[in-house]
Amino acid sequence: MNKRVAMRELSPLMKETLQKGGEVIFTPSGSSMLPLLRNRKEKVCIVKPQENPLKKYDMTLFVRNNGQYILHRILAVKADGYVIIGDNQYVKEYRVQHSQVIGVVKGIWRNGKYISCEDFWYQAYCRAWVWIYPLRWLYFRAKQLFLE
Repeated sequence: MNKRVAMRELSPLMKETLQKGGEVIFTPSGSSMLPLLRNRKEKVCIVKPQENPLKKYDMTLFVRNNGQYILHRILAVKADGYVIIGDNQYVKEYRVQHSQVIGVVKGIWRNGKYISCEDFWYQAYCRAWVWIYPLRWLYFRAKQLFLE
């Protein structure tokens, strides 16, 4: 059954499942994690965070202070919280607290194939994508200046 349900409706069930050591699989929407996650195309498997703090490159599902559910990558771990950003974004989000994190992505299904977040090529992608952040920033700024 493919039914769209708002994350705020699923959140209590997700949290309960993760607290009991289960996994939650869902299809994320939006373009903030392009090119890895395409809008309503891939599935992600999230699990309860095992580490506190989490690690750089972890992809987390967290809740913003305004109640919005976000699936983004950790860019840095700081004393006052995580620095998080989407793969298709250039604006960093600061001071995301561990208490805001619902789960961490364990793996994704892309074109029907499961890719573990422990996979060598996935890890290489994460490192490369974070490494080119300054180029993404320049690209998006130039696009804003010249195309808008």
